[in-house]
Amino acid sequence: MKVFIPVIDSSRSRYTIANGFSDSGSICVFDTKDNHVTWYESTGNPAGYSEMLDELKSNGVFNVIASAVSPMALKVFSDKGFTVYKSVGNDLLVNLELLRIRCLPIYGMEECMSELTPTCFSNCSSCEPAICHN
Repeated sequence: MKVFIPVIDSSRSRYTIANGFSDSGSICVFDTKDNHVTWYESTGNPAGYSEMLDELKSNGVFNVIASAVSPMALKVFSDKGFTVYKSVGNDLLVNLELLRIRCLPIYGMEECMSELTPTCFSNCSSCEPAICHN
């Protein structure tokens, strides 16, 4: 199985999963069959990601590990045939091991949507303005 993971960069922080694709400076592609890792610099523009996904698919990569994914991105991945796994923390090596032993959860649309806005349990005057969207 081949999987790609957005990481902070390809040097000092290459083993740290980025908080999202927009925070990614590099992409790690890992082949679980032969334990081979390849690092790519990310383009940082959405058009570049679309082309990258097509190229990854042509090279047999159909899986993603991510710490955060927007609903739109999850839909694009799903429509293109990718399975998205939710990272457990941000340590790349731990997540690759969890994937290998099949213990990494799949990122679903319900979870993705629940991360968008916080659920308020009291009136809006008690919410922090930066996170409250009501």
